[in-house]
Amino acid sequence: MNKEEVLRKAQKENSDEMELQIRDKSIKWTYCTMIIAAAIFSFLRDMQGYPIMDLTATVSISVAVGHIYKFIKCKETLNVWIGILMLVVFVISTIRFMMGH
Repeated sequence: MNKEEVLRKAQKENSDEMELQIRDKSIKWTYCTMIIAAAIFSFLRDMQGYPIMDLTATVSISVAVGHIYKFIKCKETLNVWIGILMLVVFVISTIRFMMGH
């Protein structure tokens, strides 16, 4: 493959590496902010005697899906274990939420 063919192929892909990195970092910051905000709201709700299981379920399923997706794409075993752990937390917190805790 000569230089011109490589250049044409790269231009056809329309995949800018910088855009991909920005998207990935924005998702990371969104993810971290969601977890921190949920932790703060959970703490405040717990201090007032309100149940926190709905926030726990929401965050744990989000984390589980993210790590399971990473496992499917990268095949890193740590991601599948974190994903499974978060799915268990999700199930437990959902059950507790439905029971009124």
